[in-house]
Amino acid sequence: MLHVWLRAQHSPLAVWHEDVQQWQTVDGWQQLQTIYGHHKSNGQKAICLYFPSSHVLQVDTALNTAQLKQLGNSGKQYLFEETSLTPVEQLVIRQLSHAETTQLYALAQSDIEAWQQSAQLVGMNIVALLPDFLLLPPPEEGAGQQVTLYQDKHTLLLRQSLRQGMGVSYLPLIFDHFPHLSEVMLLNSIETNSLAISDLAANEMDSMGINDIPATSATISSMAQTKALIADHQLLLTSLPTAPAPIDNPERHALNFFIKSTDSQLSPYLRVAMMVALSALVLQMATDGVQWYKYNEATAATKTEIAAQYQSWFADEPLSTRTKLQVQLQPKLLSDSQAPASHMAALSKISPLIKQSSLRAQTLVMQPSVLSFTLIAPDRGSLDQFTSTLVAQGLNAKLAQVSSNDQGQFSAQVTVDVVENSDTVNTPAAS
Repeated sequence: MLHVWLRAQHSPLAVWHEDVQQWQTVDGWQQLQTIYGHHKSNGQKAICLYFPSSHVLQVDTALNTAQLKQLGNSGKQYLFEETSLTPVEQLVIRQLSHAETTQLYALAQSDIEAWQQSAQLVGMNIVALLPDFLLLPPPEEGAGQQVTLYQDKHTLLLRQSLRQGMGVSYLPLIFDHFPHLSEVMLLNSIETNSLAISDLAANEMDSMGINDIPATSATISSMAQTKALIADHQLLLTSLPTAPAPIDNPERHALNFFIKSTDSQLSPYLRVAMMVALSALVLQMATDGVQWYKYNEATAATKTEIAAQYQSWFADEPLSTRTKLQVQLQPKLLSDSQAPASHMAALSKISPLIKQSSLRAQTLVMQPSVLSFTLIAPDRGSLDQFTSTLVAQGLNAKLAQVSSNDQGQFSAQVTVDVVENSDTVNTPAAS
């Protein structure tokens, strides 16, 4: 894996050279591919890119890990609403937790995609994206008493603890931000590297087209101004003999902002639209399934009730499982519905009388020579009066099986003899 440092958006790329443990610069991605691409001829070259920490937003929160988990990724994004120029929905969130403190970091997804595309254009593959303040060693003392500072003509970095650091735009303001600051540890710039390089390593780098980074007057002038500023703030200045160095296992670091390219191909709006469409499809399928189940359930219940009714009507004629129920039942219903004219004539007399009275008919049984029906009446007298009315209409009516219920109502069975003669058949219905 190549460790590549992008100190500013358009600065030369610094590449960590394992053999001499130093940073070397290349003009851009194309030159990086030309010099280092031959190390792995098959497939893409894996890169760990250290990007400018000025692109990272940081928020300290008092919420614990459980509360942040309940808040979800969307909730964490809105914690950066007041500090982000990028829409919060397009922020990639990472967090670092220790003891009772938690720091949230955010990076615009557009920046991630731009760096990934730059590497892919030259056949290289970014597998880790880390803010470049992690290249600085953490200070030995916490509580804001000690900070590590790095400066060259492209960047100014500060690291205040193991988990916190930043890109600095105005150093005096940063010093005022740490009231308990007592010591500044200043790292060597990779542009004024004083480490000795062996002749063998130098010849190898020359053969690869890599040159040492020359010291520039701009870098020396900036370092002098920084040292003077540290002295003006009466801070202890400690010059460290080391330079920024890559970290181990960058792919497993909690601040690795790498995202798979497939994750960035779909916009958040398209993802939401697809989820809504999928939910609607699932809901429609579930609704259709329930309707189908209810329909089958009602069909089965209907068939059961019809079969039970058939058996009660035609107890001596069992149903055949090989013949449709409708085929067996329809002829019987048609034949039974053809009542004789004498029965219909008697009913035409009885039916209006029942409607005019306070009685209620419950059942009707047609026999060859008798009509039998059950009446419900509020009192016994109503039954006697109704029977007398039928007799007055020329019908041979009898009242039998009179009984009462708990509600005080009376029920009785009335039988009317039906005689096949011209007087009965042709008698008009009572009005």
